[in-house]
Amino acid sequence: MKVDRRRCVTVRRPDSGASLIEMLVAFGLTVMVAVGALSLFVLHQRLARAQLEAASLQQSQQAVHLELRRALRAAGRGGLAHQLPGQPARRELALEVEADVTAGHAVGSAAAAEGTDVLVVRGVINGPLYWVDEYRFDPAARRGWVTVRARPAHASVQSLEMLREAGDAGDDALLLVSGDAPGVHAVVPIVDVVPSDPDRDGALRVEFHADPSRGPVAAAFLSISSGGTWPAGYMGAVDRVGVLEEWRFYVRPPDPDSLRGSQLAMARLYPGTGIAWDRRSANLAQVIADDIADLEVAVEELGEGRGWSIAVATTARAGEPAAAALRVPRTAATVVRLRNLR
Repeated sequence: MKVDRRRCVTVRRPDSGASLIEMLVAFGLTVMVAVGALSLFVLHQRLARAQLEAASLQQSQQAVHLELRRALRAAGRGGLAHQLPGQPARRELALEVEADVTAGHAVGSAAAAEGTDVLVVRGVINGPLYWVDEYRFDPAARRGWVTVRARPAHASVQSLEMLREAGDAGDDALLLVSGDAPGVHAVVPIVDVVPSDPDRDGALRVEFHADPSRGPVAAAFLSISSGGTWPAGYMGAVDRVGVLEEWRFYVRPPDPDSLRGSQLAMARLYPGTGIAWDRRSANLAQVIADDIADLEVAVEELGEGRGWSIAVATTARAGEPAAAALRVPRTAATVVRLRNLR
């Protein structure tokens, strides 16, 4: 039997799969979801970076203010601000503020950032005030010495390590506290530190001179003594001595060449001079913390013989420019009462 193919009906089945329009819509939705997820990831990454920076800044400022409080509590220690009897105390001998400095302001051979403050602190800061066992001074030769024992007869044991280091450094400042007049002091260069009588337990003999003609360091030291020179008539006896230090706290400007940001640093100098301690430039840039952009200092006299107080504020700023919208500068402040300046 023959089949008439002209009368056959062909049934067309629908094509399987998605159409081109559906594929384009799906692709567009996938791209939108991917872009949104990527944007969210980038945002979370920036937020995480900003949080890490905030935590780092907080730690930096804690380190800064801990160091500042420690130094400020020792400002003037040893009676540095006291003058001759009947003369008013001179706070600037123990603490100075160089406010709102210009670009290139010198801190020894280093420089402070423009518009910041420089805080200068002097005193017996990192070492003890030693009890003196013996003291001699020759006014004609303007030379003298003191003997200090590790085990003084009327006091507890005292470590002599800082005196030994002062002898090695050369020209370190020795603060002599008068035993004749409370508060009167002299500041002189250390010439040598040698072991004293070997039969005596841990004794050192510290030799010094008080001749301002022997150089700018000696002249500067005597200028911060009571009365601005060797206080003759008040130094017949010396009760205590200590190694006098000067520290300057300042903001180092950023260095674009090394990509280093601003830093808070401290510099140790021979007191009253612009000369780096031990004559090493490394002592002028001892970094305390990174990303400190500003230092502001205000000193207030409390009145009625209560001394002085000081307020120190730091501003920290860090991070990449892309994350600037997620970050605000962090400010911290410290107030310290200067008890040694009363």
